Amino acid sequence: MTHPMWRIATYGAVFFGVTSFTIFWTRFAGGLALVWLGSAIGAALFLALPRARHPLAAAILIALSTLATSLFGFGPTWAFPLALVNIFEAWFIAWLLVRFRPERDYVDSAAGIVSLGFFAGLIGPATAAIPGAIIVSQIVGGNLATHALSWLVGHGLGTMLAMPLALLLQSYRRLNFAPLREAGRTLPFAGLMLLSIGISAIAFFQSTFPSLFFPVVPLVLASFRFGRFGASVVVLLISMAAAASLGMEIGVFAELEIPLWQKALFVQFYLATLLLISLPLAVALKQRQRFLEELIDREAMQRLIADHSDDALLHLDQHGTIRFASPASARLSGRESTDGMHLGAFFSDFDKQVVSDALDAAAESPGRTEIVERSVERDGKTKWLEAKLRAIESSKQQTSAYVVTIRDVTDRKLEEIQASFEARTDALTGLPNRRAFLDELEGRLDVAEKQPFAFALIDLDHFKRVNDAYGHSVGDSVLKEVAEIMRDSTNQDCFFARLGGEEFGMIAVGPALESSAIISERLRRTIQQHAMTDVNGGSFSVTASIGIAVIGERCSTSMAMQAADGPLYSAKASGRNCVRHAQDLKRFAQIDEPPRNKPIAAAN
Repeated sequence: MTHPMWRIATYGAVFFGVTSFTIFWTRFAGGLALVWLGSAIGAALFLALPRARHPLAAAILIALSTLATSLFGFGPTWAFPLALVNIFEAWFIAWLLVRFRPERDYVDSAAGIVSLGFFAGLIGPATAAIPGAIIVSQIVGGNLATHALSWLVGHGLGTMLAMPLALLLQSYRRLNFAPLREAGRTLPFAGLMLLSIGISAIAFFQSTFPSLFFPVVPLVLASFRFGRFGASVVVLLISMAAAASLGMEIGVFAELEIPLWQKALFVQFYLATLLLISLPLAVALKQRQRFLEELIDREAMQRLIADHSDDALLHLDQHGTIRFASPASARLSGRESTDGMHLGAFFSDFDKQVVSDALDAAAESPGRTEIVERSVERDGKTKWLEAKLRAIESSKQQTSAYVVTIRDVTDRKLEEIQASFEARTDALTGLPNRRAFLDELEGRLDVAEKQPFAFALIDLDHFKRVNDAYGHSVGDSVLKEVAEIMRDSTNQDCFFARLGGEEFGMIAVGPALESSAIISERLRRTIQQHAMTDVNGGSFSVTASIGIAVIGERCSTSMAMQAADGPLYSAKASGRNCVRHAQDLKRFAQIDEPPRNKPIAAAN
């Protein structure tokens, strides 16, 4: 890393030489120098130094600027004030660039180039133009606005011409010269530089035919072949040729019927235009090359992942047709190849519409992941596949493709099913629990007006006596055997569940609704007639009271429970071991009145 003092010394020497040359050769009629490159060199130095070194660098540059103006410009009287303004301009340009573009990508991105042109070519020179014009008007007289405009044009164009190359060459943004040293590139670079000199000579040193556009050719070639550095060097060579032609008054510029100072401004505008053509082009090409390299690296990584992943990685076109499928696709799809097939090939035929709907949903919201989870048959076994798909939006805001991952989630799905079953199943009896029953009840209540159903509450009579007389283990056995009786009566139209303790529930729909009273009475008799066994091998019986109601309109869960709870209370009040209902269900079937039985839980 270059020591700050060596950097200050190097930039100071270049600054003094360049400013002395421009003051001596570009001051016409005793006014301002029409080309001022000193601000670019000074600003590049301030950018390269830590802030603590700025005062020292500024003092040295002010001294050098004062000396150059004293020797080749307005003389020693006004040299120091002008030096103060010139170096302030350079420092202010550097401050603006760091303050508003801290990324320091002034020659690396389009935004950086715009920042460079705005702050270095306009704002910085404009800020110094007024105090500079005031000083010059005191020296040579004349119009203040004219001097300010001359300052703005000369300093702005000069800074724009010199600063890109200065930034590329300075150490804070180190340039990689390795490509120029590679075999097969050194000679082309030298040849292109010679070509630029030759074409520039033809363009500027003759006036037979218009040829100012000729230098654009080597400039574009340099931008494509050697990037920003090549473009900056070619602009510098073109500038030298143009300055030589202007100074010798030979060629196309000599034919212009305007004063020499206006010719000098025209040359600066011409050169600045070339720079603004080549530099953004070189930056864009560099960014494109970097993007392509990153794309190649990313594609290689994705291929590696795809080849060794258990998930199927897919790339689809805008119609959902598979354009790329990773090796795992054959196993998950059950096909040797899925190329050219629709994404639905991974799923059953009746799920193709589900897949198409998911693709449409993803296309409507690019960036959002849609998930399809379906069961499939593979080798006689049921498996679950999960597809995650996302649409890729093109520059025209239209879906141009999809990316999809598909994985086997059978184990997870079975765990979810088992967890859901356990969450909805009574652990003791194996019947659906209260939660599952209420879910079923709520679903039936939503359509009760169109599909009436019967709802029953079943309560074992004096069950506490069973626990007290035989123990809780026998009580649990009684609940299990009652649940088995209910399971024998369960079908797609008749649903039983344990609601808690010794209370059960029943929902009957469709054909079971018509025979719900018979089902309830048969259940009561079966429970009564079923012999229960105690721990000593003895037998006893239990009975049940049942309240049943028909729900034919939508209502709340609590109201439905109350509709069946009333008949249940009536059954218990009537001596238990009977069925009572809120509506006249005897029209569905002839029900014999149950005989009075001996007390519940009496031993035989």
